[in-house]
Amino acid sequence: MNRPANTKGARRERDRRIRINAWASNHRDCALDTIRRMLAQPVATAMTLAVIGIALLLPALLYVAGSNLGQFTDRLEATNRLTVYLAPDISEQSISEVREALDSSELVSSLQFISSEQAAEDFARWSGLGDVLDSLADNPLPAAFVVQPSSADAGALSSLQELLNGLAGVDLIQVDQRWLERLAGISRLIDRTVMTLVVILAFAVLFITGNSIRTLIANRQAEIRVMDLMGATRGYMARPFLYMGIWYGLFGGLMAWLLLQGMLLFLTEPATALLVSYGPQYQLVGLGGTGAAVLLLGSAGLGWLGAKLAVSRHLRALTRS
Repeated sequence: MNRPANTKGARRERDRRIRINAWASNHRDCALDTIRRMLAQPVATAMTLAVIGIALLLPALLYVAGSNLGQFTDRLEATNRLTVYLAPDISEQSISEVREALDSSELVSSLQFISSEQAAEDFARWSGLGDVLDSLADNPLPAAFVVQPSSADAGALSSLQELLNGLAGVDLIQVDQRWLERLAGISRLIDRTVMTLVVILAFAVLFITGNSIRTLIANRQAEIRVMDLMGATRGYMARPFLYMGIWYGLFGGLMAWLLLQGMLLFLTEPATALLVSYGPQYQLVGLGGTGAAVLLLGSAGLGWLGAKLAVSRHLRALTRS
C-alpha cells in the first residue's frame, strides 16, 4: 500500500530536481551567452564600459581623497590639547586645587603638569637661549597644565574651557582649533560631495545601461516576437538582457577600479613623500577590499536595475499582453 505513495513522492522529487537543474542551466547559458555577445562587439562594449567606468571613477576618487584626509583629522582630533597657563604668583595650594578640579572632571582624559622650572629647562634646550634665561633675575615662564580633552567635540571643548576659566589661578588658556575645524569642514564637504555624486552618477549609470539594453532589444525584435509566439514568458525573454545589464555594471565597476588603481600607482611616489613630511604614521591609502567590493557589487546592482527598467518598458511593447 505504501509503495505507490513512495513512488509518487520520488517522482515529485525527481521532477523538482529536473526543474531546478533546468532553471540553473538556463541561467548559466544566459550568463555565458551574454558574455559571448559582448565579446562579439568589442568596440561598442568597450565604449559602454568606458563611459560607465569613468562615471564611477569620480566618486571613488573623491572617496579615496576623503579617506586620506581623514587620517589627518582623526589623528589631530586625538592629539588636540589645551595648554593652561597658571598665574605667576599662584600658590602650591591653588595648583593642587586646579589639579584636583581637572582630575575629577569627565571632560579631561589626561593631565600633565609642567612647573615653571621645567618650562625654563625645556625652553633653554629647544631654543638654545639658556644664557638669556640665566641672566634674568626671575624665571618669566609660568607653570602650566597640558590637558587632553576626553572628546574632540566642539561642545565638549567649549564646556572644558568654561570650567578652566572658572578656576582660580588660571591665567591663560591656549587652544587653536580653528585650523582643525577648517580641516574637518573640508573633510565633511568631501564626504557630502561624494554622496551627491554617487546619487547623480548612479542615475547616469542607470541611463547608460538602460539605453544600451534598449538598443539590444531593438536589434532583437524579430527574435523576441518569435519567442513570444512560441509561448515564452516575459521572464525568460528578459533574462539575457538582465544578465547583460549585470555584466555592463560589473565590468564598468571593474574598469573604474582599474583606472583608480592606475592613478594611485602614478601618484604614490609624490603623495608618499608629501605625507611622510607630516609624519611617518601617514601613508597613502586606496579603496581597500571592502570599498572595492562595494564598488563592484553596487555597479552590478545598478546595471541590473537599469536593464530591468529598460526591459520592463520596451519588452512590453513587443510582446502580447
